[in-house]
Amino acid sequence: MKDVKMFRKGIRFTGSYLQGIKSVFSSLGLLGQHRGLIAYFIVPFLINIIILTSVFYFSYTIVEPRLAGAITGEGWYFDVLRVMIAPVMILLLGIISVLLFSIAGNIITAPFNDFLSAAVERRLGDKIPEEPFTITGLLADISRITKNIFRMLGLLLGANILLLVVNFIPLVGSILYTILSFSTTAFFLGFQFFDFPLERRRFAFREKLTLLWRFRALTAGVGTGFFLASLIPLVGFLSLNLGTMAATLLFLEHMKPALTEEKGEIR
Repeated sequence: MKDVKMFRKGIRFTGSYLQGIKSVFSSLGLLGQHRGLIAYFIVPFLINIIILTSVFYFSYTIVEPRLAGAITGEGWYFDVLRVMIAPVMILLLGIISVLLFSIAGNIITAPFNDFLSAAVERRLGDKIPEEPFTITGLLADISRITKNIFRMLGLLLGANILLLVVNFIPLVGSILYTILSFSTTAFFLGFQFFDFPLERRRFAFREKLTLLWRFRALTAGVGTGFFLASLIPLVGFLSLNLGTMAATLLFLEHMKPALTEEKGEIR
């Protein structure tokens, strides 16, 4: 697929990584301006309490002891090594926890966040046709989200396997690997939220990947914002909803103007 079929000629690709992060938290301001959106938060909020609590319990009772026991041995050099890699282990545990939460949460709450994303578009002036709730539509949404998540998860795992060679670089290998691994994970996390406005426009998976890679800083920024929000008490229960709102806003502000009329409108 050629970019010319998707993007307007001579368009500038705007948006930054920090803007993506900020948008997740500034979505709370939009929620204050459009209080009708709160109704879309209720059911996902209750579901997310169960999911996020379960994920962090699993991570800190099962995953954390295994990570902590990865380096065994006695002596001062083992103690120094454990202290040196402790920050990496903490970050890795956080990534695993948020990744599990995003996968489970997005699959289960997909229909609710799809309605939320459409409601945000309507309130910002886009003409979105009303779609009645049906069991068939619910199952279709869950199936679609699940397929896209596992496609991206496959790409994420493949990228991380390739990045393992970075670990062989003396002294800085593990640090570089952690940074690059987090970057790919952040892109994966952001992808899930942009999927809602893109799916309404019937983008194929390859088209979604092409578009979001062009706006990879924004996409990874939303993913990072979601990651940070998930670690904040109480706010974490809203993080999936806030990520959905942020991605929808950024799509309308930055991505839709870059698309051809045919690709930008809902068909």
